[in-house]
Amino acid sequence: MDIHAANSWVFKLFRKHKTFLGYRGFTLIEIVFSVTLLSIIAMGTAQYMVYSRWDIDRGIRRQLAWINMASRMEASIDYGYEALPDSLPETSQSITINSIQAYRTTTVTGIDDPVDGLSPTDVILPDYYKIKIYISWFTTGNISDSLTAYVSEEMSWAY
Repeated sequence: MDIHAANSWVFKLFRKHKTFLGYRGFTLIEIVFSVTLLSIIAMGTAQYMVYSRWDIDRGIRRQLAWINMASRMEASIDYGYEALPDSLPETSQSITINSIQAYRTTTVTGIDDPVDGLSPTDVILPDYYKIKIYISWFTTGNISDSLTAYVSEEMSWAY
């Protein structure tokens, strides 16, 4: 078999399947559909990445807030029970934790227990204090957290 006969055999095969091999491009509809599908997948992936980063940032801020609030509660022990209402309260105290700006508010509320008697028969007022510490981060989502503790004079303040 010579080369020309072989070539004619190949050409006959391609000519027979010309409808399959004759169109080598994509139609406009196929391209638009592919681009639309790809953009939907890309937007979903980007949204997931942004939300994940925001959630990680929120977790870090919350952890830093709890560490700061716990240290503030421990500082209340140093003041002593009688000095809590005068020494501990603060309003919108600016704090910086790991180069992140936050604001801390501490409230101390005296509470009288009605079970043990009311004034004037109840001589020790208040019976216990409610200490509440708020920390707010003014960022996207305005994250805030709080810690509340109740302390009484009967609790051991020595450590």
